[in-house]
Amino acid sequence: MKRIAALDSIRGLLLLLMTINHLIWISGGYSVIQNVTLQPLGQCGAAECFVFISGLLAGAIYSRESLTNTETITKAWHRAFSIYRYHIGCLLIVFAWILIAAYLLPSALPILEHSAQNVLENPFKTLIASVVLVNQPNYFDILPLYIIFMLLLPALIMAYRKGLGWAVVSISIILWIFSKELNTTILLPLFSFVFSSFKLQLGYFNLFAWQLLFVGGSTLGFMLQNKTLRWQHPALTVIAVIIATGLFAAHYGVFSDYGIQRWMLSSYADKPELGWLRTLNITVWVYLIAIIIQRYPNALHIKALSYIGRHSLRVFSWQVVIVYLSAPLLHNLRLELYYTLLIIAFAATLWIAALLSEKLNTHTVSRLHWVSGFSVMLSFIMLGNIVSTEGVSPLTIKVTNINDPKTSVLVLVYDEKDDLTQYPSVYSNAYSPQKLAQGVTISALPSGNYAVLVFQDNDGDYNLTIGNNGMPIERFGYSNNPPLDTPVSMEQAKFAHRGPQTQTINF
Repeated sequence: MKRIAALDSIRGLLLLLMTINHLIWISGGYSVIQNVTLQPLGQCGAAECFVFISGLLAGAIYSRESLTNTETITKAWHRAFSIYRYHIGCLLIVFAWILIAAYLLPSALPILEHSAQNVLENPFKTLIASVVLVNQPNYFDILPLYIIFMLLLPALIMAYRKGLGWAVVSISIILWIFSKELNTTILLPLFSFVFSSFKLQLGYFNLFAWQLLFVGGSTLGFMLQNKTLRWQHPALTVIAVIIATGLFAAHYGVFSDYGIQRWMLSSYADKPELGWLRTLNITVWVYLIAIIIQRYPNALHIKALSYIGRHSLRVFSWQVVIVYLSAPLLHNLRLELYYTLLIIAFAATLWIAALLSEKLNTHTVSRLHWVSGFSVMLSFIMLGNIVSTEGVSPLTIKVTNINDPKTSVLVLVYDEKDDLTQYPSVYSNAYSPQKLAQGVTISALPSGNYAVLVFQDNDGDYNLTIGNNGMPIERFGYSNNPPLDTPVSMEQAKFAHRGPQTQTINF
């Protein structure tokens, strides 16, 4: 299978979309650009498509006839080790950044600790757990998945070569079907004796579900490389167009009058578990895009995107680091009119990573240039954070009247410009009832006006569940303890934060 320029362009586009989304999510902001970057084609996003294409290319590249099984093992495992080295590099930079922020930028800690937990409380154990891929801070999910998949790839290819592709795919589908029962939490007892002092971040994606993307991609890649796949058929094309069009329309609310809402689609297209509707949506778009590439090879080839797509590993690693480095600055400026421009500017640095990667490959730039590039970026972001940082002080939150001692309680801190019915832009975390009864402290909250919502998440959906009568059915409370017989407004829950204080909220 020859190198397909359009696939490089698609990978570049997916990297750009992921970067923009990550920058917005970690900084707790909102931008209209998300209408384009966040699932623009329906119930499928950039991350899952990126994993599928990685599997497709891996299956094609490492199954060439010129490679023996031994050579396939050597090359695939060498690639896995390369990915692992970049993963470790990203971890070291991000952990160092959090430790630096603890002393120089205390206002940055809430936003950083929310994404990378336990770094300050248990830095050594957290780093070790992350190095062995057990602990996965936010936005560090993809590389560990890719490492595991690349280690398994030689076994997959040897099975394909023996004509056992049907068995591989069957096992993969079975694992996907039962992935909710086989999720990574079953591994916790294996690590509890070492990491019992803190709660591990096991990653956003369920390994047992997402393996279907890589295995499916590698199977197709092998068949395309060995020319054993006849995949086109007019009837399939018509069916794919109908399904894609219907899901696209439903995604944008065309059928809302018939009770088909976006939240309903999301329940069947669960992202961490790779729900069946998401899998179907990805499948039809993969088929349709493949037809476009075959008939019009240059239609989807965009040089600027192809450029970063060719250097996907280094570019992806760069974006992980940039997301964390820029998070405090973007968080402080998330309500400014130029917030979206800043997001685009940071996302545009992906081309810097691609340029440095290309120069490094041609030996015209040393690793010192990489270090210098990161140092300049870090200095710029540090300066921006210092300029934008206001006075900070701790906020302690206590909750009384907790009757259920087992179910975790979510703490949401809103800026005064936020919508109380939406996700907060300042802070969110789950705590045990025992901790909240004693009081939990956000150590460095910038001066401003805020509101706090706490609720006991009985159904585990991270939302305050509303009953048929329009009232919450989970125990909850707001800062200032306003009357709860009508919806609470920001004015009722808002309080001024100018120095250390405690908010005691009654359920």
